Amino acid sequence: MKSIPTRAILNLLTTVLIFSAAALPAQERPAAAARPDPGQVFTELIRPYRGLNDYTVKIRVKVDIPDIRVRDFSATLSFKKPDKFHVETRRFAPIPRNLGVFNPFQFDPEKNRIEFQRTENLEGAPADLYRVEPRDAKSPIRYYQVWVGGSPKRILQVESVAFRGTRGMVKIAHQLVEQRDGNLLLPAKVHVHLTFPEGVKPPEGLTTEDNPIAGGMRRLEEMSGEGDIDIVYTDWRVNTGLDDSLFEE
Repeated sequence: MKSIPTRAILNLLTTVLIFSAAALPAQERPAAAARPDPGQVFTELIRPYRGLNDYTVKIRVKVDIPDIRVRDFSATLSFKKPDKFHVETRRFAPIPRNLGVFNPFQFDPEKNRIEFQRTENLEGAPADLYRVEPRDAKSPIRYYQVWVGGSPKRILQVESVAFRGTRGMVKIAHQLVEQRDGNLLLPAKVHVHLTFPEGVKPPEGLTTEDNPIAGGMRRLEEMSGEGDIDIVYTDWRVNTGLDDSLFEE
């Protein structure tokens, strides 16, 4: 009996495997996971806050930035749609505008280019990662990395990357706040980790305008290295009809 060459046997097996795979019913083939629609996801994230016109909240802040010597302080933070804010305190109050001031409209898909990146494990639970680029040419932020997860869906973590190189990573813990028209999911605690490149100007949005006391502090332009800011939010008051004059510089 004539033997069949080994190469011929391998070629035959390869052909059989290819045709067998092609003949599998469609439902038996592994299907790729559906990619979420970024516009729809962020539209749904904003939807519960469409009726939020303004808010006032008490904050307690701990600052651990080597180049800023400031004691823990309390303040009143006010916000008015779409992006006005005001801080009232008797102390110097370094609060990153883009990370420490809650603005539910910050990532509106009409004002940003949003792309789904991947699904990651964030502290033991799945979270979808998105890249968000502001369309506003005047924005100091090059892009954000935004992690969305939980039930209901919420923003769990945000990293900002500024054009000047400053980076900020914020982790958000939420609370349900009872309102006249139902409960709203609002921040309870925020931890902000800031990284300042050597020789850059102050991180974008680090506000001092609303604070009368800044004496004895090193110039913000001299900051470099890393630092942390922890903010606790209490006593939320929503839609009280804040006057525009409160936000005038």
